[in-house]
Amino acid sequence: MMHRISPWWDRRLMTAVVVAVGAGAVALSFRSLSEVTVLNASGLISLLSVLAVVARIHFIPFVSYDRTRLVIRNVGQTYEIPWTAVRHLGWDAKSGSLSLTLDGDQNVPVQAFSRWPSFGRHRKVIAELERAREQRDDVGPTGEFTVVPTRGLVELVLFLPIVVLVCALLVKGAVALLP
Repeated sequence: MMHRISPWWDRRLMTAVVVAVGAGAVALSFRSLSEVTVLNASGLISLLSVLAVVARIHFIPFVSYDRTRLVIRNVGQTYEIPWTAVRHLGWDAKSGSLSLTLDGDQNVPVQAFSRWPSFGRHRKVIAELERAREQRDDVGPTGEFTVVPTRGLVELVLFLPIVVLVCALLVKGAVALLP
């Protein structure tokens, strides 16, 4: 059974507030426009796309583990790491990030617990992961870990406003050329 370590609640709450306020601002801006042009709509879609990326960055990452493996889901990749490959769990106070050192001195960032004021909570996360590492079963794959890239949702969300903006500029240019 996989145990999940939830990201810090205040980080998720703050992101939810930022996304809700941003989406509300977009809705009010759209409503207050005297004339809805393709250029204005593309600007609002761009802002919504940025809000979607911010939400993804803060809601997607998580860490889960069982007796044989550790699963780290970051924004860009998902790492499935056998406990036998983990050499060190570390916190870099300067950058405010948690990372794992694996065999071959490869570092894996843990984005669910990084770049946010931790107020010492990172020690609890490290302690929980250390306890899980001590209780591991040394059966199964040893030393080899897998990296699975996530689907290109972020790229799609960022590509959408560019397409809309280019279409808006083409329409605006075509209208300007017509007599």
